[in-house]
Amino acid sequence: MPLYPTKVRFISYFEQLIIVKEKISITINQKILRDIDSTIDNINIQNRSQAIETLVEKALTENKVAVILAGKSENSKYGVPARYALKISHMTIIEKAVKKLGDSGFKTIYILANKETLTTIFKIIGDGSTFNSKIEYADEENCDGTAATLKWLKGKVKSTFLVAWCDIIFDNVNLASLWKQHLNEKTIATLLVNSSLLSKKQGLCGQVQLEGNKITSYIEKPPPAKCQSSIFFGGIFVAEPELLSFDGKSLEHDVFPELAKRRLLGGQLSSAEYLHVHSREDLNRVKSKLSGRFD
Repeated sequence: MPLYPTKVRFISYFEQLIIVKEKISITINQKILRDIDSTIDNINIQNRSQAIETLVEKALTENKVAVILAGKSENSKYGVPARYALKISHMTIIEKAVKKLGDSGFKTIYILANKETLTTIFKIIGDGSTFNSKIEYADEENCDGTAATLKWLKGKVKSTFLVAWCDIIFDNVNLASLWKQHLNEKTIATLLVNSSLLSKKQGLCGQVQLEGNKITSYIEKPPPAKCQSSIFFGGIFVAEPELLSFDGKSLEHDVFPELAKRRLLGGQLSSAEYLHVHSREDLNRVKSKLSGRFD
């Protein structure tokens, strides 16, 4: 079976992307309409339609959905706690991720992992109320791959959403910019990408070929000798619900390469350094970058 939706569905979605503006008719309270008109300043907002669109976009931006892929972590690996439980400046990596997402307007956060991992994470962050977010936990049961895991969200997430891996430290990433670019582009997913000689040398991430804002090639963890680009996937992306209908167990090996081939995969190059904790070497690198503030 193909890795993309059926032909009819594919064309339908692509046609929807082409429609930039659509004229509609609505009924609205006069007092609310007066308040809407008061936002028109003839500089940033020049008419009533733009005012309504801006206010609706702002409201949606303040209640976005995010997903954290936590997978399965071994607490005893490398002689340290599971990577999401490691502390940086008295805050665990998972706490930093949830705080960043909450501060960025993601009020609903799904955490997908196996039962043991979810239990450990719940003990750290609870229901998310401390971070002004609502956390929903989902047991992935059979860890068949990232794409297979995300399919649990099908029917539950019906709008644009963000996905981040649990071992990424993304305090300095501009999530709002990534989100905005995705909404303005004709793509099914938009990946945050970084230029990193370290990643190229070690072959740690998905290598991408980037032309403008479009990713034309995605290769997961190529051998260092075969690296043809110094641009790599940064572990965060924004996507449409249609992504959940694509065949394939792995985003990295199945879905992303197919989307890139069809020019339906966007990319935003970030100047924020790619930091993750997945190996002993990563631990040492993060310690160095954080100037010994690793505890």
